[in-house]
Parts: sequence; C-alpha cells; structure tokens
Amino acid sequence: MAGMIITVAYEAKGKRANHVFDMKATNRDVYEQVTKPLVDSAVSGFNATIFAYGQTSSGKTHTMMGSKTERGVLELVVNEIFDAIESNPDREYLLRVSFIEIYQEQITDLLTGSTRLKVSDAHNEVVIKELSEEMCSTPDSVIDVMKKGEKLRHIACTNMNERSSRSHTIFRIIIESRSRCETGSDEIAIQLSHLNLVDLAGSEKVNQTGATGGRFKEGCAINVSLSALGKVIDQLSKNERHVNFRDNKLTHILRNSLGGNARTAIICAISPASVDETLSTLR
Repeated sequence: MAGMIITVAYEAKGKRANHVFDMKATNRDVYEQVTKPLVDSAVSGFNATIFAYGQTSSGKTHTMMGSKTERGVLELVVNEIFDAIESNPDREYLLRVSFIEIYQEQITDLLTGSTRLKVSDAHNEVVIKELSEEMCSTPDSVIDVMKKGEKLRHIACTNMNERSSRSHTIFRIIIESRSRCETGSDEIAIQLSHLNLVDLAGSEKVNQTGATGGRFKEGCAINVSLSALGKVIDQLSKNERHVNFRDNKLTHILRNSLGGNARTAIICAISPASVDETLSTLR
C-alpha cells in the first residue's frame, strides 16, 4: 500500500466510514472486510460497485489491480465469484465481462480499442452502444480479459507518479443465473446483476504534478468528473429527488449501480504527500 486506506460503505440511507487500514494492511485485508460482502450480494442478484478513489500516487491501482507479488481486489473478487457459483449447484450461471475507459469524457472499449462510444437510456437501463462483451467460464479467463484491456489504458508520467492513470476504468462483470429446477417451465426467472470494479484516476493539483499541455487538460477533466461523482453520491445520501447522473459520463454509466437496487463501497486511498488532497478525499 502506498498510504492509508479508508473505506466507506455507501447505502441509500446515508454514508459512514466503517474501516481504516494502515500501511501494513494487504489487499487481502481490504477484500475480506470490505468487498467480499458486495460480491456475495452480486451473486445473489443485487447490483454492486466497488470504487478506488483518492489522489494520484496514493495506491488505488495497486489496491484494485495488484502487482507481481500481491493479488489485487479485482482478482480476489473474481475468484470469490466462481467459488460462490461452485457452492450453488441448484443454479446455472452465465458470466460476461466488459472493460471501458473514460478519458476526457470519451468512452473507449478496452477490449476492442473502439473509441467514442455513445451512452443512451433504454427501458430504464443505461446502455453503451457497440460495447463488446466476452463470455468467461473460469477465473483465469476473466483475469486474461482484464490484462488485455489494461494494456490499452491511458497512463503517463507526472511529478507525483511514474505511471499515473489518466482515465477512469470500469471493469464490469455481468452475472446471469437461473434455477436448474425450472428448466421445464415456460417462464424461467432470470436473475441478472452487474458488479462494477471502478479504478478512478487520481485527483491532482497542477502545482504538485507539474502538468502542462495535454497533461494539464487531462487533469482538469479528471477533477471535473470526480467532482460530479462526489455530487451524485452526496445527493443520493440525502435522498434528494433529482440526482445529476447525466452531468458526467462516469455517473451516467453507473446510474443503476449507484442508486436503487445496489450496494456500493468506496475505497479511499490517502497519502502523506498532500494534506489538502487527503482532506478533499475524506470529504
């Protein structure tokens, strides 16, 4: 871990910080105490979203994606999904995965390289047109898809981080299942849920990152979208009638996984590099 990890479990009725991990904690610790219950909910039919949030170089991508020596939350989540499937022989499961990047408000399919994908609303669902999905039947096949997409992600060097994420990514696992006992019925109840693992680009200040030109433009886009996300979560926690989901691509895509039939956890990574950014993250 690059710094301390604070996790916030967001529910429709409010928000609260419920775990604090120090620098000695592992990704496994964060997974067991924070994200495992959300995986169980997703397998049971509830939408779930896991965010990694915080300033640049604070350890978000390490927490989500891991390293050569330590598995990240994403890989641990994938293994848990397949363990849950094996322990429930009464249901038949189908898994599909997609991987998108939001870079300066443009959506890219990281599995095909297609850019400028469009978002639309259809039958109370948010749809990304022409987004590809891959069928996966083993944990390794899911991880392979994730690694394939990660190679296309926008990264750059700044004064704060040699490999700074310059975009948000959403790795989505669609879990579809039905009871094996109802295979002879004319109307088989299909259970469908989305599990989103979101690696957010780090919030940053120009005087710390030394960003100029294209890097400066990227930083502005990152901060605007993070501000929009914070506003939406604040509105949801206050049960406001109107929520500004459509103000930003990130919140628009995640609309059904932030409000309604959903559970959300926010993993806040903080670093001693900047007190101001730490306070901003916690707020």
